[in-house]
Amino acid sequence: MPKNVGIHLQGGAILGLAYILGLLSTGIPWGGGVVLGLGVAAAIGLPRWRRGRFSARIWLIAGVVGLVASLYGQICVPQPSAFDVSRLMAATVGQKQPVTVSGKVMEMPRLTRRGDAQIWLETRQVNGAESAKISPDRVRGKIYATVPLLQATGVHPGQTIAITGSLYLPKPATNPGGFDFAKYLAQAGCFAGLRGRSLQGIEQGNSWGWWAIQQRIVRSQIDWLGSPEGQLVSSMVLGSRVVDLPYDVKDQFIRIGLSHALAASGFQVSLILGVVLALTKRCSERVQAGFGFSALLIFLGLTGLQPAVLRAVIMGTGLLIGIVMKRNIKP
Repeated sequence: MPKNVGIHLQGGAILGLAYILGLLSTGIPWGGGVVLGLGVAAAIGLPRWRRGRFSARIWLIAGVVGLVASLYGQICVPQPSAFDVSRLMAATVGQKQPVTVSGKVMEMPRLTRRGDAQIWLETRQVNGAESAKISPDRVRGKIYATVPLLQATGVHPGQTIAITGSLYLPKPATNPGGFDFAKYLAQAGCFAGLRGRSLQGIEQGNSWGWWAIQQRIVRSQIDWLGSPEGQLVSSMVLGSRVVDLPYDVKDQFIRIGLSHALAASGFQVSLILGVVLALTKRCSERVQAGFGFSALLIFLGLTGLQPAVLRAVIMGTGLLIGIVMKRNIKP
């Protein structure tokens, strides 16, 4: 191997290690500055110690790469803001005092394993935390709320509601490899939970949206097939993320290794495109592509921005572009 190639490979390895070190330093205060300082120190000391090996520039670049990686890691890891609802924990948890959290519903309520209703709430106001340093109307943040199932009847996205209950901090995993509830919520930008006892509607909000069409589809399936068969068929079409499928049915599919059948993915997209292209085969390529793209957008709206569906829609769009450009398409 030529000497120059070896030096370039080693320089790339140094930059890669600096990037990894920068990511690992996110858990240390001023970790990115420490990595940058190490790069500066190496740029000053190592060239004098071993001349001709690496220039000072590579170590300076490595320090900057580590600093950028540290900043990138801090941006990617969600952190509660100064006015996040989790900041009220010190004022409410120790005293066990009930609070009333008002906010906008972000998603359709879902059924939990305990039989309660799960609601994602965008906080707008918290009343009852008198000892808190944040004024009630300045509290913000996403909150994971659970209420009795009957209390959540008729709740829909965009509606403003008030839930009375007790705040709590999500618990991390107690055993290695166990479910980390705190990490699960943090990935969704949520750092506090609310055990609700009562729910009251404040503002109805928009009564139409993709959620309304989803509910009509699921309800019609249940009317024709019954429960849980109706939810099962709807899950196979729209995905279990949209349909509230009973957990015992989900567990049976997981047990036999067919959980993928309950997820919206490329199979549904290919089926939709196949049907649309077959029905419009006598039309021009542009008309076919227009109908196909419209069908993909409708399906994407019904299923939500799930990664598997979004990836399949992008691939389907590429297929339609190939049809318009009259390129050979290999299935």
